[in-house]
Amino acid sequence: MTVFLDLMRNEQFRCIVLVQLLTVFSTNLLTPVMPVYFKLQGLSEGQIGLAMGVVSLGALVVRPYAGKMVDQQGSRLTIFWGQGLTLAAMAAFLWATGFWPLLLVRLMQGVAMAFYGTGAVTFASGAESMDKVTAAVAFFSLFTMIGLGLGTSCSPWFYGLWGFASLVLVGLLTLGAGGILMYTASRPIPVAKSGKRVSFGVILSQPKVLVPSVCLFASNFSLGTAFVFVPLLALHQGSDNSGVFFAAFSVAVISARMGVQYMTTHFKQEWTAIYASLLNAASVLLLALIPTALTFGVAGILIGFGFGTIYPTLAGYLIQRVSPINKGSALSIFSGAGDVGNALGGAVLGVIAEWYGFRVVFLAAAAVVLVCTYIFFKALVRESS
Repeated sequence: MTVFLDLMRNEQFRCIVLVQLLTVFSTNLLTPVMPVYFKLQGLSEGQIGLAMGVVSLGALVVRPYAGKMVDQQGSRLTIFWGQGLTLAAMAAFLWATGFWPLLLVRLMQGVAMAFYGTGAVTFASGAESMDKVTAAVAFFSLFTMIGLGLGTSCSPWFYGLWGFASLVLVGLLTLGAGGILMYTASRPIPVAKSGKRVSFGVILSQPKVLVPSVCLFASNFSLGTAFVFVPLLALHQGSDNSGVFFAAFSVAVISARMGVQYMTTHFKQEWTAIYASLLNAASVLLLALIPTALTFGVAGILIGFGFGTIYPTLAGYLIQRVSPINKGSALSIFSGAGDVGNALGGAVLGVIAEWYGFRVVFLAAAAVVLVCTYIFFKALVRESS
């Protein structure tokens, strides 16, 4: 708690975490109900998976440009680009109907996410000294998860009361408040000048960047699978168990982010990430084998703790090992791996769901996570041991 209070005395850090909370809350108001809304629009499971996953494809395509923009023009300007695009994409939901218009809107959301997300995490890590960077990323991620938890928990309730259009309007107002706060309460963080700037390809080939990115890919693959197919599985069962999953996930992910600083202080970052990744695999495996109301809640807790731990742990590991002049590009690669995981979890497994059902979808997700966890173990953990 002392570390947190010390960080919150920093005006720059205080601003970015509040902006992050508002932004993530607004965008995640739509996420849990979107598969159901798309289903009511007449989309098939495969089309829903593609529409949910394409947002990550859009983010992946522009991540290199977002990272370059951060390194050369600063993280604050990149954040404003992302916020403006997010506002436009969210507003488009008020008019978009049918598969192709909705697909384009989701693609635009991905582009916006790349600019905003890369800028925001770089701004947060640059607001503090290097000895506090892991704590800064952890607590920045905590506010991310608070926003995500509040958004995903409130979403089904708001949707039931007001409908999809009103939900979009609430998101627009919250997102606008975040943009105003960023403009009025923050200052540009100077761009790093010292060190050697290297190409995107060279950064990508470095094990200290590539291997943590593989592990994040696995984490987001399992989370993307759960976020898309848990609501559809509950709908197929004729239950409202998805609410149990998202509520349990919200509590667990916030709790995990609060404890990340302790875990990474007392245990190696590599081993912390391994155990978190195994929790993600256990979650989707449980959904595959025993999809009941109780196990929906347990699965939400497992993936909440896994996902809540793994991102700040690996991000801190990465930031401490790359040159500040290339930090934006390195973080764009790292975040891009998460985008790929989200995209494949929804798009590819959506086709599998149509042919083989939800059990095979969750089994496939567990297999992917276990393979990537082994790769991470073999490349980093065993070597460090």
